[in-house]
Amino acid sequence: MFTYVGLITLTEEGREHPFKESREYLEKIQTIVSEEGGELERVFAIMGPWDYLAVFKYPENEAAFRALAKIAELKVVKTETFLAEDVEVFFKALV
Repeated sequence: MFTYVGLITLTEEGREHPFKESREYLEKIQTIVSEEGGELERVFAIMGPWDYLAVFKYPENEAAFRALAKIAELKVVKTETFLAEDVEVFFKALV
């Protein structure tokens, strides 16, 4: 499984609804991720230009791409997603 970090913000459309409804958005995202064989490991509410930071696991990049496309179709959140690897793996790759 590959790890991805997603920075998530509500779109204008998403902000038109009460903020407490964002829980429903996250549940929809979790369903989409699961349908693609992935896992939504953790979600953090954060301060700054994004509303949430999520940690995802997917079995392959293609599954991550499919899930991100489906999440974009919700039109209530915008994501910036990055592949992440343990720093020790990164250091070993440099040697």
